[in-house]
Amino acid sequence: PKDLYIATFNEDTGSWNQPVNMGAPVNAAPAIDVDPLRRGDDREPWITGDGKTIYFKSDRTATTTPRNNNDLFVTHLVNGAWTTPELLPAPISTDEGNEHCPMLLQDGHTLCFASMRAGGYGESDIWCSQQNANGTWQDAVNQGPNINTAANEFHFSQDANGIVYFTSNRPGGFGGLDLYSAEQLGPNTWAPAVNLGPHVNTSSADMCPALPPGAGTLTWFSNRSDSSFGAFDIFWTNKTNLTTTP
Repeated sequence: PKDLYIATFNEDTGSWNQPVNMGAPVNAAPAIDVDPLRRGDDREPWITGDGKTIYFKSDRTATTTPRNNNDLFVTHLVNGAWTTPELLPAPISTDEGNEHCPMLLQDGHTLCFASMRAGGYGESDIWCSQQNANGTWQDAVNQGPNINTAANEFHFSQDANGIVYFTSNRPGGFGGLDLYSAEQLGPNTWAPAVNLGPHVNTSSADMCPALPPGAGTLTWFSNRSDSSFGAFDIFWTNKTNLTTTP
């Protein structure tokens, strides 16, 4: 199983405290007696700026027939405890889409995520849905050919200037998975994506970008062989090292 953890930064020591497992009800135990796809896989969290809401993917409702590996869920911090995660139903989660990598754009009400649902450009595409005033979600919109390709695209992360960073294994990169950026021009409209260059991307897999508070740095996962402690480690760099123009 894969679980969600929380780590806090100790400003006195300048280092991270030991990560703590979020436990139940956020993390679900394997339930293979119900369906063999329910392995207790909870991951890809995205936390709101106030620290009180987490969107994530889980296989807790996975089914073999129809084939549905992952759905998106949300949990809220209420009176110091995390609530039982709620399924984000259709049009967010679908049977065929294998939804994952949720995040909110800077407007606070547009949820973007990766999905393999029908109507895309290839395998996993990035889609976005706006939340209505009553809490329901509008039909998800594919983010178009400046973001999506016949390859895999996933894991949006947007900075305060409207630039999104995401993962793709499209041809022409440095390795199997690279990080790209694109400027938002309007709702569901983006400038052509740009590879972030060799300061970030390697011949290995570089993926899942995130923007820590302060907006000056970019973090991501990589399985590069140098300076690594395991299969995938977390790396960071100053945003001044990024290639953001063609």
